[in-house]
Amino acid sequence: MKKIGIAIGGFFAFILLILIVGLVFAGSFITNSFLVKQIESALNVRAHVEKVNINLFSALSGIEVEGIILAPRDEIANSGRPLEERKPISSGTIQLGKADIKISFLALLTKSLKVNKLVLKEPKIALTMYADGGNNLTSLFKSPKIVNGEPNPALSPEALAEKAEAEKEAIREALENPSGPFSIKSIPVAIQMGLVGIQNGDITVNMQKSGQVIQIKGLDLELTDIDIDGSDLDSHNKVDVNFDAEVTVIGKNKNEAAKFLLDTNGRLTPFVVKTGLVNPVVRYNVKMLEDSFLSGFAAFDAISGELPVLNQAGLKLDKLKEKAILTKDVGFEVEYSNGKITFLDEPTFPSKNYDLQIVKGSYIVATTNYHEMKMGVLYDEAESKKSIAGVDEKIKQATKGNGDPKEYRNKILGNLIKDDRINIPFRTYGDLRNPTVEVGVSVGSLTDLLGGAVKDVLKGKMNDELKKVPGAGDALKKFGF
Repeated sequence: MKKIGIAIGGFFAFILLILIVGLVFAGSFITNSFLVKQIESALNVRAHVEKVNINLFSALSGIEVEGIILAPRDEIANSGRPLEERKPISSGTIQLGKADIKISFLALLTKSLKVNKLVLKEPKIALTMYADGGNNLTSLFKSPKIVNGEPNPALSPEALAEKAEAEKEAIREALENPSGPFSIKSIPVAIQMGLVGIQNGDITVNMQKSGQVIQIKGLDLELTDIDIDGSDLDSHNKVDVNFDAEVTVIGKNKNEAAKFLLDTNGRLTPFVVKTGLVNPVVRYNVKMLEDSFLSGFAAFDAISGELPVLNQAGLKLDKLKEKAILTKDVGFEVEYSNGKITFLDEPTFPSKNYDLQIVKGSYIVATTNYHEMKMGVLYDEAESKKSIAGVDEKIKQATKGNGDPKEYRNKILGNLIKDDRINIPFRTYGDLRNPTVEVGVSVGSLTDLLGGAVKDVLKGKMNDELKKVPGAGDALKKFGF
């Protein structure tokens, strides 16, 4: 996925480079036909560009490109047929509604790069992840074999040999004159940007192996107030980030397994002040909006299997498998570093049937699906009261009314009850799709008791079993067993 992101980013960077060059040279040669020709000469695609608009007035210069579409390469692209003689492409693997860029030439005269606006509007990407690990985008970013009806000169034996020699020379140069990692301090140009980002993006990921589909709709990613000066990072080293999206996971049964409505923002410090190196750690304020939901969480299936005794006590664990719809917005802070997302606080996500709690320090590695999370399920208050009342009644029957069932129950069940609600703490780790789950409560020894055992059973076998549960021995003595 990381390589795919780099490839897509490289394509957009290629387009923007052409546009900036067009602005610098007054844009006289930048047309939709020219852009199509450049794209199809560099990438293994069939391209379409609807319109190019260039604005050159005073210090503000702008260019807009509308209707960029990339589709799998075909004979029309190979032949280099002029855009005017082609039928438009109705849809493609990658589509871009509009690219809008505005730069300041006056800033360049003062050794500053000032981009007033750089926005990609309504990008649409259809990504398929094949069962063998490949994807449908890789082939698009290769060099085409045929350009303008002729073998691509960039792939000729001479060109390839020259490229290989250049790469060897670069390696030799790097070995002889090793340089340190990139530092913003080595760039003599201050960078200021007003708005950089994506508006109303739409990404669909089809997972062939699992049959899942991940849809990202309404993607808004905005970087604002970008102020970076490598010579003065103490005062000029910030980027404000806003990220909004609706992320839906659809299972192979075509049902929605989860939907996350996200509203994220934060102020980033992109470089380490002392060294100028890229800051490896960033923090975000995340808000998950009301009506987000989770259904069929794999960890809950494991929990249900670990606690059969609770069903005997009257607690219906099948509620864990029902859709949990968030009943209010929940804000929390996360830290991101090298693909790892770590929770910096302890948010609680309330739903109709239960609250899902996440413990500080829990994390997910987005690039591998590995995770280690300490969590807790706090059951609905009404459902908990009903279940706890059932437990107390069974204790009364088993003890023949000897003692306070509430005190006895709390001693035995321990952290299974929190604020008079059923509480199931657990730890889940490994692959998110097939996690290993450890339940943090000890209730297996209560099976006989909650099933209606009597006093003489408690004195015998059950007495020995309960001694294994913290606090149970003292409770038995108190009640005269």
